[in-house]
Amino acid sequence: MDPGRRSTRHLESRNSPTTTSPNAALRPVTNDSGRGSILSTDRTPVDESIASNGASPSSLRITPLDDSHNSVNDANQQSNRSVRIRPMSVLEGKCYEQAYVSHVDHPSAFFLQLAHSRVQFEELQEEINKFYPNNPTNEPVEWKSGDYCVAKFTDNLYYRARIINAPQSGKKLCDVVYLDYGNWHPVAKNDIHPLLPRFASLPAQAIACSLTKSLPKDGSDWEASPAAIEYFKELVSDKFVNATIRRKTSRDFWPLKFVDLELCSRKINVREEMKNYIRETSNEQIFIEFGRHLKREDYFIYSIPFVDDNVSDGDDEIE
Repeated sequence: MDPGRRSTRHLESRNSPTTTSPNAALRPVTNDSGRGSILSTDRTPVDESIASNGASPSSLRITPLDDSHNSVNDANQQSNRSVRIRPMSVLEGKCYEQAYVSHVDHPSAFFLQLAHSRVQFEELQEEINKFYPNNPTNEPVEWKSGDYCVAKFTDNLYYRARIINAPQSGKKLCDVVYLDYGNWHPVAKNDIHPLLPRFASLPAQAIACSLTKSLPKDGSDWEASPAAIEYFKELVSDKFVNATIRRKTSRDFWPLKFVDLELCSRKINVREEMKNYIRETSNEQIFIEFGRHLKREDYFIYSIPFVDDNVSDGDDEIE
């Protein structure tokens, strides 16, 4: 995830090669050998129900990013999994200019990074990678699905993450999702560390989105429309877009944000450009088609709140 690389998670098998885009980057984006979400059927099985997840409902607010913070106290606070990273809230009806498409599963599941917090995020990344290489975890942590953490990536840098599937007995890898980018990757347990409160104040930079009013031309299964997925990736992956958040009605239950996208470089509406691959539908229908496919791990990947989270993120709305 160095600043000169762009890459995305694919819908092919986990052993398929990843690709790297030559585009210059304002922010690093992660590489991932995992499969796409929502419609995937070959993820690591989990036995726990959504209601019994390991995520903590509490949220800790802003703490300063300075070296005087007491790491011992931080570790004690993390011991009960009290630290969480809030999802980014956005205003419906607003157009966010120069948003960045950091990762794509398919047109109904992709991630945007907004421009407003770019500087703060870069500073946070610098602080994280100053701290964790010099302060390794001395005691083993029994990770649970839903725990927030900091995880090393294949570039040997550390990034904020969340445990998707905790390793079963005898296994050394955890699946984690990198919350500021949207991709997921298996990581060795000794490369995963407790998230300290000082690094949790900035909301997750990756916002899970769905292209508004769009389903595959034939049917409703994106995995059965690989040409549509590849064309969508070609249009928007690692690109800057103007993203308009569409207002939801009382019947729009889909938890991802509905957005219209316009390519900044060419001023092209993405839905218009995709007209040979998609059919127009209601946003309610997108929920009907995909809502039943949500698995427990998708709640972690797409930052979908659980009923017992009891956390309001209204103070994080970006105007």
